[in-house]
Amino acid sequence: MKLTTIISAFYLLCLLCIQPVHADGGFWLPTQIQGKVHQAMKKQGLRLSEKDIYDINQSCLSNAILSLSYDNSTFSPSASASFISGEGLVLTNFHCVARYLEHISDANHDYVKHGCWATQRSEETYLPNLQVNQLITIKDVTTEITQDTGNLTDQALTQKINENGNKIVKSQAKGRGVEGKIYSLFGGRQYILAVFRSFKDVRIVAAPPISIGKFGGDTDNWQWPRYSADFAILRVYANDKNQPAAYNKQNRPYQPDAHLSISTKGVKPDDFVMVAGYPAQTRQYVPSFALEKIVFKDTQAEADIAKIKLDFYTQRKETAADSLYSYYNIKAGSAANVYLKSIGEISGVKESGIIARKQQEEQAMTEWILSDDTRTQRYGATLLDDMKANYQRLTQLNFTDQMFREVALYGANVIPFAGKFEKLVQMEQRKSKNVKTAMKGEIRKLKPLTVAFYRDFRPEDDKYIMKKMLAYYLDHVDSIFYSTALKKVEKHYPQHLSAYIDSLYDHSPLRNQESMLALLDSVPTQGTAALSQDGLYQLSLGFYLVYVEKINRLKQAYQNKNMKLYSLYLQAYAEKNKGTQIAFDANRTLRYSTGKVKAAVPSEGVIYTPFTTVDGMLSRHRLYAGNKDFNLPARFVKLIEHRQPSNYFSQKVTPTCCFLTDAHTTSGSSGSPVLNAKGEVVGINFDRIWQGLSSDYETAGNEKSRNIAVDIRYVLWTLEQYSHSQYILNELDIH
Repeated sequence: MKLTTIISAFYLLCLLCIQPVHADGGFWLPTQIQGKVHQAMKKQGLRLSEKDIYDINQSCLSNAILSLSYDNSTFSPSASASFISGEGLVLTNFHCVARYLEHISDANHDYVKHGCWATQRSEETYLPNLQVNQLITIKDVTTEITQDTGNLTDQALTQKINENGNKIVKSQAKGRGVEGKIYSLFGGRQYILAVFRSFKDVRIVAAPPISIGKFGGDTDNWQWPRYSADFAILRVYANDKNQPAAYNKQNRPYQPDAHLSISTKGVKPDDFVMVAGYPAQTRQYVPSFALEKIVFKDTQAEADIAKIKLDFYTQRKETAADSLYSYYNIKAGSAANVYLKSIGEISGVKESGIIARKQQEEQAMTEWILSDDTRTQRYGATLLDDMKANYQRLTQLNFTDQMFREVALYGANVIPFAGKFEKLVQMEQRKSKNVKTAMKGEIRKLKPLTVAFYRDFRPEDDKYIMKKMLAYYLDHVDSIFYSTALKKVEKHYPQHLSAYIDSLYDHSPLRNQESMLALLDSVPTQGTAALSQDGLYQLSLGFYLVYVEKINRLKQAYQNKNMKLYSLYLQAYAEKNKGTQIAFDANRTLRYSTGKVKAAVPSEGVIYTPFTTVDGMLSRHRLYAGNKDFNLPARFVKLIEHRQPSNYFSQKVTPTCCFLTDAHTTSGSSGSPVLNAKGEVVGINFDRIWQGLSSDYETAGNEKSRNIAVDIRYVLWTLEQYSHSQYILNELDIH
């Protein structure tokens, strides 16, 4: 079993929230769906028992809910999914696997543009680096974690909690491919252990072309109405013992202990639904003064930077050759997703009055504390004032941290790539007798990474993004957070920045694959000076050095104090609301949210009806003729125009494409199955409407908040009528 270091409770508090028991207003752990929470869900319409949803002793619904992650990132999932057959079929969104499809495409097989339809198992294609994670066990380990902690504080407390956690994780080892992690919830009042089985042999079975799977493209992102058949079907493979294994042609379809059945009855307004998946992060209980900074400074910067990328990649997409259109379309889509989400959050917070409501709640909390001497002594008379004062100091560091990530991690690709060579450069400084042997071993590792990096490296694109990101950093970040190399850049800003960056790239060994491979070959005899003294390398590495030596070090001190104060605040809230059930903020653990199929009123005079159909899709295709976002394959158009008998829609019924619900979803919820009252799949969650995005910061729900799901019958209809992968329909448990 892989061990995961436990983070101090204090460092996780900013990801947590609490709220009274309203089953339709929170993200619920599977272990919480019992008692009052389960009863509330039953009143909404749920027909499953507590043990149907989660049973530690036998297979259950929760064992069929999956997360998707990049290779070896079990605890950092990017999307959700579900098992839908006893032979390892996995259901998720097209947009969740598009980048993996792009990676395996070539001049002869563009799986993004044309789709991927296996006609038999031997044609199911391996997707490198995609990992599927299945929850095996989740349980409360609070008693074990807090054992012998007594009156320990600060570092001693953290050390003991980590020590206890490591023992628990080790004791849960149950076989190859199993990983465990301890999660701290609500300021250390509760700890849970989650154990996963991770699969690396994952193959694509069926995915529509992007024109169907992402119909509407960036134009319709975060919008309603929607018509995307946003689905993909994968298959997990295992060894002959039904255990996780690396890719091997001899592997067999994995046989999961639980999978979901599919309903073809559809949904109607006010029907109960439940969304199950791995939502990434919400901050519903963040204080008002923190929310102001997060949204109006951090999120605004995120929007600014995403808009720069969106405009660039959109222009590239519109002028790209056919062979590169899918590449730029995915890039533009990713930037659009961030941009529209960010401006939606900003707009929602402005319009909803969340900050004013939080200020009122905080004033009531202060009055409650001051009304009792014991509480005043326990929490302090100036708790919120102290939090605010400390947070003001932390704000600049949080923003600078964000800028580091935007520039060094998510900006020009050359920066994180250059960082991979720092270890080799440092090796040369060692006096060890084995240093040459170690360096040769490191060179062997770096060569395939180099080849892989330059496969998709486009230097002119990288230069443009580098220039824009550096300009934003120089305009918005204090100079105390500039490296020596960045100060050199500053001397050329703004008039000569472009020429200076061009020169750095053009004269750097990082400019292309050939020069980097040649450099690696020369290191044993000539050393690493050609790289360590290179201007582009020094600029790239400088960001990491500033982060370690300044940003993170300063931030840690203020963050420690901030988290301690916030912990007290959460404890005060729990005491003030004693007797209420607590739902925790999303933190990449399995959660359930419930709601109803429901129309929306996003603004005055505007009503969103809860369903769309293929007729609307065809109308949109014709209305926006010439816009690539609304192109459709000619054969698909004919299927809509001349509908044939189907097992999933009668000829008298116009096929439904998508529907709206008021269940809470957020980033990471993409690919989550949308279930009916009996736990059957009726849809796949893939988006939200932008007008309700501020719900991620609210504890009382948001009337404008709606998630968007593709109707599972639309998926089945597409497989039956359009795809070449009808063989998989025989595997599905369809009712």
